[in-house]
Amino acid sequence: MTTSLDRPRPAPPVSAAPGAKESPVRAERTFEPAVDGLRAIATLMVLVAHLAQWTGALIDKTGKPGPFAPVMTGFLVAIPIFLIISGYLLYRPWADAALGGRKAPNTLHYYWHRVLRIFPAYWLFMVTALVVFNREQLDDVWRTVRLLTVQHVQNWADLRTDPGMTNWAQTWSLATEVHYYIALPVAAFVLHRALKATKNLKLAGALLTAVIVADFTWLVATSPSSPLGPPSLWWLRGYLGFLAAGMLLALVAAKARTGQRLAFVEFVRNNPWAFWGAAAVAFAVSNTEWAGSIASIALTKEEAALKYVCHMVVAVGLAAPLLLAQGSGPERLLSRPTLVWLGRNSCGMFLWHLIIMQVTVWYLLDSDFGQLGTGAFFALLPFVLALSVLAGWLSYTFVEMPLLRRFRIRSHRPIAEPEPSRRAAG
Repeated sequence: MTTSLDRPRPAPPVSAAPGAKESPVRAERTFEPAVDGLRAIATLMVLVAHLAQWTGALIDKTGKPGPFAPVMTGFLVAIPIFLIISGYLLYRPWADAALGGRKAPNTLHYYWHRVLRIFPAYWLFMVTALVVFNREQLDDVWRTVRLLTVQHVQNWADLRTDPGMTNWAQTWSLATEVHYYIALPVAAFVLHRALKATKNLKLAGALLTAVIVADFTWLVATSPSSPLGPPSLWWLRGYLGFLAAGMLLALVAAKARTGQRLAFVEFVRNNPWAFWGAAAVAFAVSNTEWAGSIASIALTKEEAALKYVCHMVVAVGLAAPLLLAQGSGPERLLSRPTLVWLGRNSCGMFLWHLIIMQVTVWYLLDSDFGQLGTGAFFALLPFVLALSVLAGWLSYTFVEMPLLRRFRIRSHRPIAEPEPSRRAAG
């Protein structure tokens, strides 16, 4: 996951060399509160959907869709939202450097920051889950190593999602993101070459669009697929399209920051609510049986195609006004302090909420998975939400923030402002 702490601090203006004409510069836009607000919304969607599963409101005890299925099936879009945010935030420094004619970010520094951002909080969570709930399997050394190094998405036995079998089922998406973190510098190098060769976004944009098309094609071609086998659909190749979409938004935003007027950016700025309207329609469609049942172990090719398109429209539709239309209604709405605060604490909320649900349902209420019903969902939601938020705040305040402040490597890379003539010409 990425938060505002992942971005470099603002840099002071840098003067030109002695004797040369001074070029006004501005710092990189380091804090986008609405992005944290969107992350908070996605995290809450994950939490609510999982609680609906645990109580039987989403999938009942017989494995059939529950009463909440018509409105919560679409909550699966939370993962694409996370991935588009990651693609945008993590590629943005490379995009700004490529289009600003500056040196690319230091790869080793980038990897170090990723380690600091992810592993301390994850290790605390995973060690707790293993010791408290899975101690009898700690003698399987390689399994433990896979879990601690976030490589468990490759092994189905590590990620069984049978109720109660694991408390870390949700971390498959974190493992997928970690593989993206590893691959990003290579992808950024290729895109940098494309941008340098063409001096515009056409080739780089075409490459990222090709990734989206290939991702969509692969998912549809491999359907129907079953999660009862190795979860290959959870691997990075199954989600590259959403990450590429985030990177494409980063490129467009970086180009706009150079002062050039882009038709797509102008359209988003003039019609921000239309993008959210399209996202609402796509979300509604994703809740229908046309996009597959929440309880189904396999999707037809038609269902897989529709679900992918719906998820892309929802994720891009929600994110684009926040990233490209600062000051718009959607951006102001998701910049509310409470949402921003929840977004900053979302990593811990995401990690710990399943353990909180298991302890609540199994030990406090002496019940089983999917047995409590819809009434219990509404009764437990405030309790589980409060404990999850508390866990997220504790993780951010006492684990994530102190280590980032102490060990992160700071760098300042100002972006040159375009000359007035260039801005007018753009």
